[in-house]
Amino acid sequence: MAQETTKKCVMCGKTIPAYSNFCPYCGAKQPWLEDDEVQNKDARKLLKWYQKPVGKFVTLVVSAIVILWFGSLFSLQDGPGHNKVARELTQYFFNAQDHTPYGDKPSVKADKKKGVIVKIDQSSKAMKNLKAGKPAQWNYLVKRAQNRSKAFSGIYADQINAKFKVVDKHNPKKVLLKVNQGKVTYNIADKYSK
Repeated sequence: MAQETTKKCVMCGKTIPAYSNFCPYCGAKQPWLEDDEVQNKDARKLLKWYQKPVGKFVTLVVSAIVILWFGSLFSLQDGPGHNKVARELTQYFFNAQDHTPYGDKPSVKADKKKGVIVKIDQSSKAMKNLKAGKPAQWNYLVKRAQNRSKAFSGIYADQINAKFKVVDKHNPKKVLLKVNQGKVTYNIADKYSK
């Protein structure tokens, strides 16, 4: 009669017969090994190593790394793409119109590094009214920029979309308004209200 070999249960660690598919103590499913695999020196070393705490830990870490790597292949973006944000904001600010109180064809661009840049005409009706002490149209744009900036800071992990800058479309270095996470950090209207 062949000598019966034993193995340790992968769950509870008790000694059980090598041919057992389930542990008679805890009921855990056991890896199935052929008789010649049980006799194989390398298989026994591997089983012995796996049953040690370090073996289980290494197996767990490697499994976690593989799962995270595989999951990263299917990761979702943080919200919509920059082009979609720009289209939505064009609709929100200017009702997607070409002729607005902020000039002809104002534009909105969502930049990955600079945030949202709104280009309007500094010689537009809204700007002329602002200089004449009638800031209603300008304040409307400021309020909408604040609201959307604050909303973006609350829903996106990437806070770059919460930074708004309104510039003159003929001179992009001429900043008219800056809003960050719903707070106005610069407003050209302050210059005219003094």
